[in-house]
Amino acid sequence: MKLPKTRSRLESDLGMIYYSTDAPPIGGRLRQVPEDFIVEEITPEGFVVNKDLERLNRGEGGFSLAVLEKRSRDLIPLVSMLERRLGAQIGYAGIKDRSAVTYQLISVGLPLVSWIPPSDIDGVSIRVIGPARWQVRPGDLLGNRFTIVIRAIQSPPDGSALRPGWVPNYFGHQRFGVTRPNTHRVGKLLIKGDFEGAVKEFLSSPYPGEPEDAFLARKDLRDSWDLRRAESSFPMSLGLERAVIRRLLERPGDYKGALLALPGDLRRLFVNAYQSYLFNLALSRRLEEAGPFDVSEGDLVSPLDKANLPSRPIRCDCTNLSRLRSWVASKKAVVMVHIPGFRTRLSGIDAEIYTEIFSREGISQKDFAKISESNFEGAMRPAVFWPVSFEIGQPQVDDLNPGSFKVALRMTLPKGCFATMVLREIMKPEDPAESGF
Repeated sequence: MKLPKTRSRLESDLGMIYYSTDAPPIGGRLRQVPEDFIVEEITPEGFVVNKDLERLNRGEGGFSLAVLEKRSRDLIPLVSMLERRLGAQIGYAGIKDRSAVTYQLISVGLPLVSWIPPSDIDGVSIRVIGPARWQVRPGDLLGNRFTIVIRAIQSPPDGSALRPGWVPNYFGHQRFGVTRPNTHRVGKLLIKGDFEGAVKEFLSSPYPGEPEDAFLARKDLRDSWDLRRAESSFPMSLGLERAVIRRLLERPGDYKGALLALPGDLRRLFVNAYQSYLFNLALSRRLEEAGPFDVSEGDLVSPLDKANLPSRPIRCDCTNLSRLRSWVASKKAVVMVHIPGFRTRLSGIDAEIYTEIFSREGISQKDFAKISESNFEGAMRPAVFWPVSFEIGQPQVDDLNPGSFKVALRMTLPKGCFATMVLREIMKPEDPAESGF
């Protein structure tokens, strides 16, 4: 199967090479205002988390459940701040988009009546909805519902261009950063034990898309490595970077220790981003060599449950090859691709693909065991996905961009799937940052 390729250099650099459709791009821009991109989490019970969710009871215990609504806020720094203010651990199921209005369920490690949600955090609302015996953990969701407006479309789009079928299940742009697409670069340096390199990539690699004051401060630090000057020149918006700089000033040369100034979730995200980058490379190679639905001996195939989530991986062999191929062809099952880690058992096409990728990257699976603070065993991820539901509004005149059009979409996606991968099929951006990805 010959698939069309991306025109974006950024996407190519992140391993997102192929589209599923050759429909002409409609272009346009995302996230011109935060309300153009609304994300509502769907709990394991099937509840949509939004302003209408008033009560959820998971049993009397030491935890409280709350709806976290945020507008144009990064989740990980926000969670760190809330944990410091409340003196309790915050649990969450997934990291939601920054440039958006998002609703998600969180747990607070305090009994229901023993705390009051802060109400003075800009762009944030927290509403307690019930007790729980356990905390919310990553992956504790069925999926997310997205309501999205694409603006600045030059001509009314053809409806057929707005309905992609299957979608390559790449990790999306936001996993790596759009204005600073380097989280995976930091992650690679971490697993190789190059803590100095990781710190310098995090602090002093300027990227053209970031704000000018941040760009210039990073560039000056890269050229001079004058940490004392950087302490005053780095803008207040770079709070995490400033924390690392302060730690280095206190303990010169302790790069590994300096990384401990970052939230643990962010340190794990760096390594996860590198795993995601490797997965994207492997998925693109698989799409190129075998297509999205080909099944061979040694491959892993998982039946899909009612929520379109993979249920149990089945290794393909000569006894079940015909049956698994039939399931995949009828969309009752999906081919799984490994996310590499130190316990990953590669087989089938994945083994050949990852052997070449690891050689080119200069790493081995054992490198993922070097990070002592977390467990990077590896996992599996569907090669493709389909929106559970997909609704399209009629094109309208764009009130924010005279002479242009806008269109609203609503879709529900299984957990772990990126809405931007659906939008990428529709818009096919040459410059994802400029297009609001």
